[in-house]
Amino acid sequence: MHYFNGFVPDRECDACNGHGEVCGVNPNHRSRFVGYDDLSPGDFTVECQACAGTGYVPMTQEEIDDAAADAFSDMCEGEPPMTMNERHQLAWAQKQELHK
Repeated sequence: MHYFNGFVPDRECDACNGHGEVCGVNPNHRSRFVGYDDLSPGDFTVECQACAGTGYVPMTQEEIDDAAADAFSDMCEGEPPMTMNERHQLAWAQKQELHK
């Protein structure tokens, strides 16, 4: 697969908490300095093996194709794009309705 400028599409890792950490059994280095009762759940995390601690994994070709199809259908079926001026006018009108 060839990607523009080396960009590889990725998605959040399903195996970890999104920050590259999974819950482990033993507390980390901080447990040496505080009591066991003062440890938080974050002190028991270890690096995720599925994403190597990044929180993201590369998308498969099937996932890329599905995302492209979803984006195309959203583009075709969604609302037409609005300019910033139109968005500001709409927001101002909605704000005025709330003040009545």
